[in-house]
Amino acid sequence: MLELYYLKEADSVCSNRAVVTLSEKGIDDWTPHYIKLLNEDHFESDYLKINPKAVVPTLVHNGQPIRESSIICDYIDDLAADPALKPSDPLQRAYMREWIKDSDETGFPGVAALNFVTRFRSVIDVNKLEKRWKKQPDLEKTLRQQSVIREGMDSDWVLRGIVGWDRIFKKMDDTLSDGRPWIMGDNLTLVETCYAPLIKVLDMIKWLDIWFDGRPQVANWWENLGQRPSVLGLDEYEGHTADIGSDHAKAGLALVDEARVKLENYNAARA
Repeated sequence: MLELYYLKEADSVCSNRAVVTLSEKGIDDWTPHYIKLLNEDHFESDYLKINPKAVVPTLVHNGQPIRESSIICDYIDDLAADPALKPSDPLQRAYMREWIKDSDETGFPGVAALNFVTRFRSVIDVNKLEKRWKKQPDLEKTLRQQSVIREGMDSDWVLRGIVGWDRIFKKMDDTLSDGRPWIMGDNLTLVETCYAPLIKVLDMIKWLDIWFDGRPQVANWWENLGQRPSVLGLDEYEGHTADIGSDHAKAGLALVDEARVKLENYNAARA
């Protein structure tokens, strides 16, 4: 029996990694368990038994929990031989995992900070957030959220997110410059399923042009990836809309010029 405890929301990037990977594998025989952060479901004792860090998602296979979204995606790929989402060559698998490690260490905290500073900072109930911080086991997550909420665009986490994604997208554009359709070559891999939900949020806040200007290869790659049924399925989730008047878009567009200047100033200081 395969069960997924997850957030069914457009900007819940870790949950959506698992959902996209399940879709790409053609696995639809799984039981959903919806978690609501506002209800603090992830702090309930039953959930903490399977995920002591109180993070989402958690995959449960035959009663055994698998945690951490990139590990979950790798596990899902091993559940069925085809289509394979990992290269057959050991060296290429190592390179693939390097990409995914970068998405975990740089991509995810970057998106978390940028989504917080745009969409959530102006609307979130800080009193409720303060209470959540007291329960949150992950100190780094708490410090990041506190910094972004209290300092806004001046937070170091925001600059780290902007600069980190600039580096990632440059590397992607360079990699794709040989004409390959996907990051690892001819076949879509876990690189795509792990990055797609992250980039989806950057698209929702309308910041992609900051990094895509002058990088046609990665822009084309994202356009193709975004049209896959696995990624299009996220459009049906609560809170997602491609409309320029959406809450995410309006919040992002209000700050996009400031973000662009931050990146320009950072690059100029290093020139």
